[in-house]
Amino acid sequence: MKATIFFILPHLSAVLAGGYQGCLERIFLYNAYEIDGLNDEADRTIGFKCVADVDETAKTCGRWEACRPKKNSGRTRCNFDDLVFFMGKSPGPTGWTVNGPDGKMDIEATAKNCYKKYTSGGKKAKVPNFPPWVTMKDKWEFNDWIKSVGDTVNSAYKSKGNSENKGLWDSFDASLAKVAESRSGDHGPYLVKEAKAKLGGKMEIKVQSVGSGKNPATGEIWETVDWKETASTAKAKGVADVDKEIQGFLKDFYSKTNKKARDHRVVMQSYKRVDDRSQSCR
Repeated sequence: MKATIFFILPHLSAVLAGGYQGCLERIFLYNAYEIDGLNDEADRTIGFKCVADVDETAKTCGRWEACRPKKNSGRTRCNFDDLVFFMGKSPGPTGWTVNGPDGKMDIEATAKNCYKKYTSGGKKAKVPNFPPWVTMKDKWEFNDWIKSVGDTVNSAYKSKGNSENKGLWDSFDASLAKVAESRSGDHGPYLVKEAKAKLGGKMEIKVQSVGSGKNPATGEIWETVDWKETASTAKAKGVADVDKEIQGFLKDFYSKTNKKARDHRVVMQSYKRVDDRSQSCR
């Protein structure tokens, strides 16, 4: 059975796409692409981009083009380098993948390398966001893209999964966990700051590390509010209406007026649903 992703609490949201996390999402995509390659060619949907008459409003495309491996590579499918370059806005076609001692992609090392390659072009250089339609057929909205990637992976497991290719799903699950961890870690400090500002006068805001406690690419602190410990400590000290205060804060923080936080929370929930479905599938 695959390992469960433990989110800090369901009220965590995501941070802006891009950065180290954006590189992890490219790895997440690539692992799904590898699995989709087990399907018959006519049934494959991942590793395609719209190259003509893109209309994001009408959600139509004039022509879909499949990722092709580098010339004279001897491969019939794209590797990670090929796929990143194919998606566009890439500073180069090679040098993206970092393999571990076992010869397989090292997820964290590759993501750190990806971040470095994107951000080494000057002060304003950054990891660009990517629209779903440069990665997958007929996908135009990010949350729908996340769901569809997960559905494709799980469907392939049911019809193609076996002991010999199990490693493909292990890699996908590991990259999914890293994406979730990164989104939680990046967002946490903003949540901590806001919680201390709005609730700090009523109760002590307890924090906990996310993952290693630091962004592997930037060294920025990864921490978030430990709501369970915060509530427990406050109740032990006799603070009134602790649960009501916390829920009120979260409702305001993710309210309709805070669109950015609300939208990011939805993305995190989309990844959580992918993990939940993967758990039930395998």
